[in-house]
Amino acid sequence: MRPLDRAEYLGYTPATESRRLIGHGLPKQLPETLGGRHRFTPLSLYVGDRLAAAAFARLDGVGLFWLDVWLLSQRGGRWSLRTGSSAAAAPDDEDVLAPRSDAAVLNGHTQDVGTARYDTSPVRWLPWPSKWVMYGILRLSAEVGAVRIGAREIQVPEHGLQALAWRPGRKGVELDLLDHKAERMSGLRLR
Repeated sequence: MRPLDRAEYLGYTPATESRRLIGHGLPKQLPETLGGRHRFTPLSLYVGDRLAAAAFARLDGVGLFWLDVWLLSQRGGRWSLRTGSSAAAAPDDEDVLAPRSDAAVLNGHTQDVGTARYDTSPVRWLPWPSKWVMYGILRLSAEVGAVRIGAREIQVPEHGLQALAWRPGRKGVELDLLDHKAERMSGLRLR
């Protein structure tokens, strides 16, 4: 698929919208629901040292909600789109922008909506040294106010969907879940 075809299919241009998010941050107010003139909206953003993940919700032509996560990397001061993936929202999740549920409804503080990996190894046919980058989106309960990955602390949006990108290494990456008073509630290992 050519980039133009993909932009028409998605209803937005992922590279342009992701760079706009990195430059200006998330909008102060999201639409209450998707439809009409709001066919897509940014959900969350994670910006690390040289990695970024931008998440969008979109409504397709038949009324299904989709969650798109785009992986970007920085080189020479410019953010470049590397890859991305889409997942259909759960059928019982009528509105992805609704306020998040508490831990009792989610059966814990986190729910993995979807993760993917991207191979950054220059020699693709050799198994080592492979440099995998992981990216995805987590649904977090209402009790979680922020997540801490490494030294970065990210405020969780009201809808609870947070995009992340990380280099897993041998043991994975530890993610701390913080309450609304910035105290650690629990941890999660991202692999």
